[in-house]
Amino acid sequence: MKKGFTLAETLITLGIIGVVAALTIPQLKAHLFEKQSVNNFKQSFSIINNAIRMMEEAEDCQGSSCYNRYKAPEIEAIASNIDKHFKYADKKCYNFYGWRKEIQSWLPEKTYALDGTSASYSTYSIGARLGADNSGVCYYKLYNGTVVAMSRMNAFSDNGTLNIVIDTNGKSGPNRVGKDMFPVTSFGDNYNVVPYYSIHPWAASAFYKGLCSYQNAKSCKVDAKSPAAYVLTHGKLPDLEKAGFKKNP
Repeated sequence: MKKGFTLAETLITLGIIGVVAALTIPQLKAHLFEKQSVNNFKQSFSIINNAIRMMEEAEDCQGSSCYNRYKAPEIEAIASNIDKHFKYADKKCYNFYGWRKEIQSWLPEKTYALDGTSASYSTYSIGARLGADNSGVCYYKLYNGTVVAMSRMNAFSDNGTLNIVIDTNGKSGPNRVGKDMFPVTSFGDNYNVVPYYSIHPWAASAFYKGLCSYQNAKSCKVDAKSPAAYVLTHGKLPDLEKAGFKKNP
């Protein structure tokens, strides 16, 4: 009876193991990333949604009426009414546009829009260099590793739209809308946070990078162009390539 393996057999076995690992490890990593991203988004969405509902009850307001009572570009007073109803590890608010050194350790420097191009507005993405029309933004680091940003739609009017972005893994990549970054909004007479990106009705498509507008929220299909709604509905990340966007980053 043959005992043990020969050197050649051992090398062949190791080679097979290596090939299998090369094929399965990337799939496993992608699966784990998706699971974490989906779970963190759903958990954080629930936290913020509940906090806003509690704020509305405490402040005796609803949707936009909670926000347009404050003069532009005020954001911290609005955010403070909400954050008293949820727990967070850290918070930073800014009423100016530019690099924020205090949060460079937990915010990405470069972020990407839904279509894979560089993001330029904090109304739909989170980044240390981003600002929304100089209207300011409040960042929160949650205990589950998620980062949440709140900003107003427009610094030049007392707008009643509050933009909220949830980044499921903070500074870690890919920092792209639809993968680990999800914009939602609180506006109008809604009691709940709406899982669609809200946009100026006059804005060009280059501004919102293909995201579903709240004006069409009732008729908008739950697809990859509405990543937050897609995750909440299907419990998985949208296939951006299938939706017509580039794969990377």
